Amino acid sequence: MNRIFGSVLALAMVVGCAHKEVSSLDAIQSHNPGIIYLKAGDRAPAGAPQLEWTRGTVSFYVTGAAPEGEVTQEVKVNQEMIWTETEYFTDSRSEYQEFVVPGTCSDFKCSAGAGKSELWDAFYSATGERKAAALDAAISGIGIVSAKNLVAKGYFKSKPRSWDEFTREINTAASRDVIKKSVATLVIENNRYENITKLGYGTNSCQEVKRTCDLYITKLVQVPFQNSREVQKRRIVETKIFKVTVKVSGSMLLPDEKDTISVKIDQTGKVVDADSSGNNTYAKVSESVEGQNVTVELKATNRILRALSNNTIRQESYTLVGGKPNFILDVDPAMIPGKEDPNAQLVIDYTVEICEYGWTGTCGWSDWKKTKMASAVITAARTIIPVDVPRKNKSQILYRVTRKNSIYFDSKGLNERETDEIKMPK
Repeated sequence: MNRIFGSVLALAMVVGCAHKEVSSLDAIQSHNPGIIYLKAGDRAPAGAPQLEWTRGTVSFYVTGAAPEGEVTQEVKVNQEMIWTETEYFTDSRSEYQEFVVPGTCSDFKCSAGAGKSELWDAFYSATGERKAAALDAAISGIGIVSAKNLVAKGYFKSKPRSWDEFTREINTAASRDVIKKSVATLVIENNRYENITKLGYGTNSCQEVKRTCDLYITKLVQVPFQNSREVQKRRIVETKIFKVTVKVSGSMLLPDEKDTISVKIDQTGKVVDADSSGNNTYAKVSESVEGQNVTVELKATNRILRALSNNTIRQESYTLVGGKPNFILDVDPAMIPGKEDPNAQLVIDYTVEICEYGWTGTCGWSDWKKTKMASAVITAARTIIPVDVPRKNKSQILYRVTRKNSIYFDSKGLNERETDEIKMPK
């Protein structure tokens, strides 16, 4: 957590219960959309409400520039009347709806074909639950839901002897809302050629006569509906005001760090929780309540060691300078330990890898050999390390940066990195 003793972020939350209206708090609104605070004159709860004292909160932070000190804030602790009500509101959902659109329909006059089809045979020989599936297989575009409705309502008791009879049966079912009119359009118009062939109505030849007509299609649209949700309602009925002073000591913080501290008190002024987030853990040393004045002392008990940031390394290069290899590493100077971390060192551990060319004259993964391992202390923003490698060979550097013996950072260091390859001149 963080503390601010020059700039304080103090949040005091309040909650209340029955008996006494507090006019100064009538307009309090919760940040939770599922909680509604009522004011004087609003409708009272229909059922028995629950009475509850909430916690008053002091929140602030401390920085590396001001790691110790104290903050005083006025904290309100509310008693609330709480109940739940069902709230109705207009919502929307997606639904498929049918629409009429102008189009072109086809009438067929076929010289032969009376519905001789293995698919019809399978339908009329099927029984029970298999019958609807057989009809769905026979008629393209019908769908299993419409097929079940047709079977249940007794359609296609006998096989249609022509395409005209088939379309009349489909249109009759659509007009009586046994199937959707858009389904009838799919069967008779969109899939007409396939169904004429599958159902045995176009064995020889058919004459197609086109005409203008109304077609039915389905579209997914947003439809309003009345929805409901449970909302928690609250009414503040009593408020207690405390003057809370929090004293903090022992924080270990670097200049760019901060800890946030939160202290909660109940309706008696007693501290019920002290929490922190950031770089230190804190413990309550003492507390006292004298009337409306509350004093709390917190002390940092442990520094949470941070991982070294990847931004510690600003850039690297492995290059020839005057014909000789040099490894150049630039780091963030703020990460070089100073008096605040007297035993710490920023260290680089590195390995030189050289390619020992194979018989092919190229560098395969197995041709790279580790030839030198060394370490160096980083004491400046730029570190230059001369590297000695045989002439004609390719080489690269594998390295890891670690802050050792630090009271602020862990000793894991950064992940190992590798530089670009360079080749020595002949």
